[in-house]
Amino acid sequence: MRAWLLLLGGLIVWAVHFFGLYIVASVFLTTDTARMLALLVTLACLIADAMLLAAAMRANRAADDGTRRWIASLAALGAAISLVAVIWQGLPALLV
Repeated sequence: MRAWLLLLGGLIVWAVHFFGLYIVASVFLTTDTARMLALLVTLACLIADAMLLAAAMRANRAADDGTRRWIASLAALGAAISLVAVIWQGLPALLV
């Protein structure tokens, strides 16, 4: 179960961020409240991605066989891609 959570963690954070921004944009439209909430959701998801990336890197160093090392490397890649995607999705809401 822990391996699956580590593997899918980045994608889950990315999905939560996407739906969070969608809800904020739908409810508050283009108000200052929407920008502040978008900033908060983005920062929370960036922190979650950073924590997942750190956990994946620790798991990669502690892995004793090839399968666990591959799982940890794939989890780190997923967290890194999610980190970039969260920045990419949150940037337009914050720049306008």
